[in-house]
Amino acid sequence: MRRFPRITGIWRGASFSAKFAAVILVAGLVIAVVPLLLAEANGRAQAEMSAADKAGVAINLIAGQRDSLDTYTAGVARQIIAANDLSAPVATLSEDAQVIGTDDVVGVVEADGRVVAVQGSAALAPTDPLVEMLRSAAIDGTGITTASAQGTWLIATSRFPGTRARVFVARPVTSAFVTAIEHNIATASGPAEVALVRSDRRYALAGTVAGGDVAAGGAVTPALSTAIATRAPATLSLNGHLDAVASAPLGAGLTVVVITPVTGAPFAWPAALLLLAVILVAMLFIVVVVQVDLRLPLRRLDRAVAAVGSGDYDVPVSIDSAGEVGRLGSSFDAMRLRVRSTMRATAARAAVATELSLAQPLETVLGKVCDALRASMEVQTAMILVNASEMSDPFAVADQGRRIAIDGLLEGNGPLGEGYRLERHGAILLGATFGSAESRLGMREFCVAPLRIGSHVHGVLAVAGWDAAFTSSDTELVASTAEQISLALERYRFLAVVQRQASVDDLTGLYNHRFLIDSLEQQVALAERLEAPLAVLMIDIDHFKVLNDTHGHHAGDVALTTFAQTLLGTVRRADLAARYGGEEFVVVMPNTSASEAFIVAEKIRLAVAAVEVHLPDQPPLHLTVSIGVAAYPEDTQSAAELIGLADQALYTAKRTGRHRTRLAGSAHGHLTGRAVTPIVHDAHVTHSETDASAGNSRSQE
Repeated sequence: MRRFPRITGIWRGASFSAKFAAVILVAGLVIAVVPLLLAEANGRAQAEMSAADKAGVAINLIAGQRDSLDTYTAGVARQIIAANDLSAPVATLSEDAQVIGTDDVVGVVEADGRVVAVQGSAALAPTDPLVEMLRSAAIDGTGITTASAQGTWLIATSRFPGTRARVFVARPVTSAFVTAIEHNIATASGPAEVALVRSDRRYALAGTVAGGDVAAGGAVTPALSTAIATRAPATLSLNGHLDAVASAPLGAGLTVVVITPVTGAPFAWPAALLLLAVILVAMLFIVVVVQVDLRLPLRRLDRAVAAVGSGDYDVPVSIDSAGEVGRLGSSFDAMRLRVRSTMRATAARAAVATELSLAQPLETVLGKVCDALRASMEVQTAMILVNASEMSDPFAVADQGRRIAIDGLLEGNGPLGEGYRLERHGAILLGATFGSAESRLGMREFCVAPLRIGSHVHGVLAVAGWDAAFTSSDTELVASTAEQISLALERYRFLAVVQRQASVDDLTGLYNHRFLIDSLEQQVALAERLEAPLAVLMIDIDHFKVLNDTHGHHAGDVALTTFAQTLLGTVRRADLAARYGGEEFVVVMPNTSASEAFIVAEKIRLAVAAVEVHLPDQPPLHLTVSIGVAAYPEDTQSAAELIGLADQALYTAKRTGRHRTRLAGSAHGHLTGRAVTPIVHDAHVTHSETDASAGNSRSQE
């Protein structure tokens, strides 16, 4: 259309009625003309297929004639061999020629090239041009031969065994022969004509083509010559008739041409114009009806659609019609509402996904999600209730920073409790009964979805209003948002668990060495900056290697677990208890002086001595510990040296008999815990006490 700007401009400026009339006119032309053209084309195609089939049948019939000649020729050869006279077979050939017909030629080409041939009862002279042509064909082994003067002949040859001599039988292809083929391939509904055409595009035989007589040697028409050259079926106008032509090569430069008439009425413009006139009259009535009952309502619909196209999805579509256009307007208005709801839901999902992907505190993220849901769904409130887990206490968040008391809501029989106990994914619509905890929130209609991951439920998501009317799109949005929140809660929980596992020793449940070092660095920096006291206890389980060697590593694990539980029950919540490595433990005590730390160390030592370690099928064991105490600033002016000082004090405690507490620094040497005799002990201090199944080891002096 860009090549015809004027036509394009006219088309764009035309009214709907004009365009509709033009389309109807074109449709009428197509309806009137195309079927007739298709019918004619179909008739031509069928005629061409029929002609091609008949040409193949004609070739097969001629091949059948050649096969029969081959059979007869072999019989003649056997007959001559039986007579044992290859040099003078005239009598035998005459007998055979009389049997097969007066027009056939029977002959023998002897080894030296001489020919003996008879036709009927008469012998043919070897110099006869026909005999020469047949001799050449017999020697070459061709199945058909032709010449302008001698005509066309089918020839079959059979060689005498052990000699170069051969016998041949030739049968002339005459007009009667072609007529017989025509009778075999023609039917009452599909007549056919057969013609033989030479390579010089002249007829080999006289006959009839497309109802007209042709003479032998007459030239074929140019159109027919072109169709023969292409070897493809074609439809031609021959002698004023529309005929289908198909050809097939026969050999020796000859082509079999089959002509069949094209049946069916040809395309006629008067019939097409009459049909077009009838169609246009009917279409004129349609145009009038469309102008009155369709164009005016469509104008009103167009104005409404234009508002939607400008992005205003809040303008309703109003068409006062009970017909198809009215139903179209109603459907469009319903679609407008769905699109508006879908766009808002899509925006809400994007906002929720964005908020959940940001690195923010969990309650802040969930509050923003509630804000997005409330704005999208136009409800009074959106809330998320999360139950207690191993990583956090239960809590609830709502839009606009509202606070909701979670107590009893998930366990109750209201909409929130029902949604929390829903045993599937998805959202449900529930109403709050009068006097329920949910109704006291000022809400009556709820759309609720559990925050479910597999079989675990983190809590519940709800949007609510006093008289909210939720749609299917609303429930889908709540359900999909609940899935996103569930994944986020699971991610937060997983990260918290991973973080806890990274900082806690698996066996004892105490903090591990890495977490201890990181926390101690912070405590040291804080103590030095604030000049606040800081104490460290270094604790070692006495004779732990003996326990492992005597009772096995499982007993050692039980002893470590029992000790850790005793240690946690003895120190303050503000103190940090950690496994330093193997059977060594450290307690970091902020705001604790040396004397206060010594009291705690003695409390730990005595508590451990009083605890029994229970093993399967064995009497209970008792543990003792040696403890070294170091404090800042009493023992050192650098809090970073506390671990080393406490370790030295521990060495002293172990060298002086174990099961005792020693303070670092000579100023506090008099503060020494007295030991009772332990049940498990060595006569001397070993050089290495190691828990082979866990952690680090340390060498003793």
